[in-house]
Order: sequence, then C-alpha cells, then structure tokens
Amino acid sequence: MNIWLALSLILAVISVYMFVIEIFSVAFKLTGLATSKIKFQVASLFTSTGFTTQESELITNDDRRRKIAVACAYTGHIFSVVIMGLVINVFFSFTSSVEFKNWYFIIFFVALGLFALMILLKIPPINKRFQKLLENIAINISKRRRETNIITILDYYGRSAVVEVVLNKLPIFAKDVSLYEMGLTKKYSFILLSIRRGNRRVSVSKDTMLAKGDVIVAYGHIYDIREAFVNSVNGKKNDTIVVDNTNDIQLLNNYGANTLMEVTVNQVPTELEGIPMKNSHLTDRYNINIVIIKRDDEYLLANAETVIQKGDVITLFGPYTNIKHLFGSNE
Repeated sequence: MNIWLALSLILAVISVYMFVIEIFSVAFKLTGLATSKIKFQVASLFTSTGFTTQESELITNDDRRRKIAVACAYTGHIFSVVIMGLVINVFFSFTSSVEFKNWYFIIFFVALGLFALMILLKIPPINKRFQKLLENIAINISKRRRETNIITILDYYGRSAVVEVVLNKLPIFAKDVSLYEMGLTKKYSFILLSIRRGNRRVSVSKDTMLAKGDVIVAYGHIYDIREAFVNSVNGKKNDTIVVDNTNDIQLLNNYGANTLMEVTVNQVPTELEGIPMKNSHLTDRYNINIVIIKRDDEYLLANAETVIQKGDVITLFGPYTNIKHLFGSNE
C-alpha cells in the first residue's frame, strides 16, 4: 500500500471516530451528565475497550443513559467491523479507477484537512459552540422546540443540577402569580437563580412573575425541575420511581482514592441511628467526612452534636467502598 494512502486512511478513521464521539457526548449531555465525565465513558463504549471506572455508575443508574450507552457500543462495533470494511473497499475501488498520477496526494491532504478540522473543534470555545450546534439540531429533529419547554443541563451534581429552561409554554401554576405565590421551594426541590427576558436580566424576587419566552436558570432536583416545567405542561408524569426504603447514592466526583458522594438517606444506617457525629466514628473508622447536609429546605454544616435523620441529603467525602458499605444503595 502506498504510504500516503495508508496515512490518509489513518487520519480519516481517527477523524470519523472523533466526530461520532462528539455526537454521543452531546446525547449524554442532554440527559444531564456533566461534560467533564462524558468523553472518557463515550470513548470507552465506542471503541469497546471495556475500561470502566466508578463514574460509569452515573450511566448504569439511569435508564436513558443505558439506552444511549447500548446504542454507542453497537454503533462502535458495527462501525469497526462493517462500515470501515465497506469504506476501505469503496476507497480502493475509487482510487484504482483514477488515472491521475498524484491522486494519493490529493486524498492525503483532504484527510489531513478533515483531521485538522476535528483538532480545531477540540479548542474549548469552538467545541462549546459545536456542541451547542449539535444540541440545537437534536432538539429540532425531535420537533419539540416550539411545542414544549426546553431543558439544558449546565452542570450536574448527583441527582441535582444547574439547569437552563426556555419557557416556550408557561406552566399553569406560573400564570398571573408571583414567585412567592408559586411556592416553588416548598412544592418542588429547586430554586431559581436567574431569569433572562429578551436581552435583559430580571431580578429574582418574591414579587417577580414568569413570562412566556423567559430563559431561567434553576438549581435543584432534576426530576422536580422536569416535572414543573416540562411534564406539567405536557400533561405527563415522571416515570422515575423513588424507592423509600433504600438509600440513593450518587457519585459526584473522583479524587484519587477518595470520592465526593451525595446520599439521600431513606433509611439511617444502624451505626448512625440516633447517634451524634462525635460518637459515630465516621472519621476514625470509615475515613468519611460530612461536607454538608440538606434537611428540608435548609443547608446545615455538621457539628459534633449533629444526628443524621431520614430524609437528609448529605454530601460525603471519603473512600467509595466505605460510603457504599455504610449507607448501601439502590443500585
């Protein structure tokens, strides 16, 4: 094989791999998976390397992400076994019929240009715009842009997220009432951080009223945000079933041997039931530290007298296996 032809094939294959990985990365992003955790998992699935990390549980614990993961794995397998073989055969058939003496130089520079374009798309500002373009295309294909409210995950923290919502339709509970009268914090587990109306920012106060076309940013439980601004508009209900007798553990991030975890306490572990932190041995026995506790609508800093209660949402820092062993999960 001509060396230029071999290099052209290598560059073309790498470019196509990079492009498909971008597409599946956007698909995962639209389900609420943080961008920083996406690319490695997609590359692992698409190339069928079988390399797993603790972050893979963010995919396996969610039905939509599991479906995307299966599609990614199948696509990678079909691509490598069938499509690449077909492409190579077509490529050779085409080149064998070309009489131009230096055709392989042209093909090489075309492949090099494609590869350079994909490298250019890796530059953060350009990549952000490219992913936004893919997101818009996905939304347009689904034909939902003007039929319902659009939710975009800006960042993800376990079961909570910072979310942008485009209000193409105003929910019934938000019509002609102020934010105070809506009671969002009490009815739903989220708060509004900002409101953009046209080209200006609207202050978030108790007297503020939402309007059609507003772009709001909210922080809280992703299912509650979807229930309030999407399902309530479409007359649907969340399909998610919350299991009340098991604790829900969500991995937030990895830090070497330690992890940052969010635990929804539906059942207080026997070792912590009715026991203040000073007697719990969390630090000396399990090497676990409590970062913060969300109880009802308040955020609390743990102290020596704090007692973990059912319904608490606690953020923990410590070894992954120790947290799982102590709190268990509904995996």
